[in-house]
Amino acid sequence: MRLAGLLLIIPAALSAQKSSGHWHIGLTYHDYGITIGNAARTNGLRLNFEDVDLDRVNGVNVTIWKAAEPLSGTVNGLSVGVVGPGAEELNGISIGIGGVVAERRARWLTVGGLGVVSNDRLEGVAIAGLGTVANGDLTGLAIGGLGTVANRDIGGVAISGLGTVANRNLSGIAFALLGTVANRDITGIAIAGLGTVANRDLTGIAIGGLATVANGNTRGVSVGGLASVSNGSLTGLGIGGLALVANGELRGVGLTVGTLAASRVQGLGTAIYVKTYELRGFSVGVYNRVRGPQIGLTIGIYNSARVLKGVQLGIVNRAQNNHGLFKILPLVNAHL
Repeated sequence: MRLAGLLLIIPAALSAQKSSGHWHIGLTYHDYGITIGNAARTNGLRLNFEDVDLDRVNGVNVTIWKAAEPLSGTVNGLSVGVVGPGAEELNGISIGIGGVVAERRARWLTVGGLGVVSNDRLEGVAIAGLGTVANGDLTGLAIGGLGTVANRDIGGVAISGLGTVANRNLSGIAFALLGTVANRDITGIAIAGLGTVANRDLTGIAIGGLATVANGNTRGVSVGGLASVSNGSLTGLGIGGLALVANGELRGVGLTVGTLAASRVQGLGTAIYVKTYELRGFSVGVYNRVRGPQIGLTIGIYNSARVLKGVQLGIVNRAQNNHGLFKILPLVNAHL
């Protein structure tokens, strides 16, 4: 009788589910407890070799192999894997020696020895030895030993050993030893050992060891070791080692030891060669060339303005709207 009673009690506590490939042994009550194997649902501790057709885990999910494709289910709590945990959605702390993969979203704290990948959103803190990748938006703090990439927007802090790339907008703080790139706008602070590039507008502070480039407008501070370039206007402070270029207007301060080129300078420009169509402000250079109106002051060795409405101080000063001998004068020329 004792043996018969024991045989009746054990199946009630330990269940082996056979349907849908969810073979497991469970010490559970209404899915609460401990399961060993591919249980579809567990509230508590779940130990499994490979997740297949997962539904939900609330608690701790421990796996050895990577999850089978297509990724499914949701894990709320702690996910730990040798190769790496994977699910449709990971909420909580996810750690994989190889990597962590989420189909729809990974959030809170995600750590992968090699990589952290979300095929949609990546939120919270994500750290990977090689790469941190979101095929959707990346929000929070992301650190990648080689690269941090979002195929949509990056918002927050992104740090990479080689490159940080947002295929849409980048807002917040981004740092990379080689390049920081946004295929749309950069807003915030972007720093790169070689180049910082915004394929549209750049707003905030951008620093590139070699160059800083905005294919749209720049508003704020742009510093390039060799060049700072804005294919639109530059408003604020621009510093370029050998060249500072604003194909639109430079409004503010532009500093370079090489060439400063802008369609219009409104403020202060300093360079060996300052080239602009219109100057409204103050320019200091070896050669100050204003191909249109100069309204303000230029100081240099050779100053040239097509229409001078101000003062030139230099060795040779040329004002084409002056008459006779006053077109070219040494030391000082003026038209007020």
